[in-house]
This record gives sequence, structure tokens and C-alpha cells, in this order.
Amino acid sequence: MGVIVLEVLALLAGLTGAVFLFRAATGRTGPMLKARQVANRRAIERTASLTCPVHGLQDEASLVRLPDGSTLCAACYRDAHLDEHLPS
Repeated sequence: MGVIVLEVLALLAGLTGAVFLFRAATGRTGPMLKARQVANRRAIERTASLTCPVHGLQDEASLVRLPDGSTLCAACYRDAHLDEHLPS
């Protein structure tokens, strides 16, 4: 009788361990889900910051940083800069 109880307990412990490993491996735990969401949000924000509303996605090296810290794509900067210097 005692051997059967020990076998059942060992089986339950093994199943519990397997479930824990599966959840940890698939990232369904709270901290892993939060980490994935943060990484996804950062990737989306980075892509959005590199996207010009007029000219679309730009390379980070081609963006112009303005004195206030914002960025413009080179084409928009060139257009704005040319518009300032055109005679009225």
C-alpha cells in the first residue's frame, strides 16, 4: 500500500515539474509575458520613430536630429530648409 502511495506521489511530482517546465519554456508565466510585451512595445516604438509620415520607413543614419531633439527624414528637412530660404 505504501509503495502505491509513493508511486502516485512521484507521478504527481513529475507531472507538476513537466507543467512548470512547459510554462517556463513557452513564456506563459507572468514575468516572461511582461518581458515579451516590453520587447514588442520597444520594437514598435523604434519602428514608429523611424517612419516619416510622408516618405515612410527611413534608415536611422538618414534622419536629421533637430535642436529640440525631434527627428526629421532628410527629404522633409531639405524641403523645410529650402522653403525657409525661398524668396516670397
